[in-house]
Amino acid sequence: MKVILLADIPRVGHEGDIIDVAHGYHRNYLEPRNLAVRATKGAIKDLENRRNAIARREEDKGVKAQALAQQLQEKKIIVYAPTGEGTRLHGTVTAQQIAEAAAEQLSFEIDRRDIDIPEPIREIGDYLVSARVYKDVTAQLPVRVVPLRGEGEEEQAEEAPEEAQAEAAEADEETETEAEEEEEGEEVEESGEQDEQ
Repeated sequence: MKVILLADIPRVGHEGDIIDVAHGYHRNYLEPRNLAVRATKGAIKDLENRRNAIARREEDKGVKAQALAQQLQEKKIIVYAPTGEGTRLHGTVTAQQIAEAAAEQLSFEIDRRDIDIPEPIREIGDYLVSARVYKDVTAQLPVRVVPLRGEGEEEQAEEAPEEAQAEAAEADEETETEAEEEEEGEEVEESGEQDEQ
């Protein structure tokens, strides 16, 4: 059946689009949520009267999407992945991993199906992937792939100097104490020798 969309629906269509959908999808999902109406003659005539307003909203959404794409291109998404020997990854970085990292780090929700990875990512390093932000607006997302175990190693590396300093300080204290004890022992021996003479 033909319906007119009253709002943008990801992977279905945009406001004002006339599309074919299954009866059940319209009855159970679109109609109860006021997302679409049947494409009757009256509804189509009403749509024509609203075309200018819809076009203005579409233009506004496009401008916002361009601004968002520009912002996203200036940020970097970090994806942690398990590695094997050297820089090689166990498997590849998936669009789902990038989508989850973008949501967590940039608070930007993107469907994994809107992410295009030009070549499989199989090594740690920096990459550029395309993401469709809105209609024909795409952003080039900088992605840095780092070893999953690298996070713990960095923490250990940061802690190591502190631990080494603490151990060195303890060793110095022990050496000073031993030196003092030795000096006291020598003084006692010297005083004993003087008493004998």
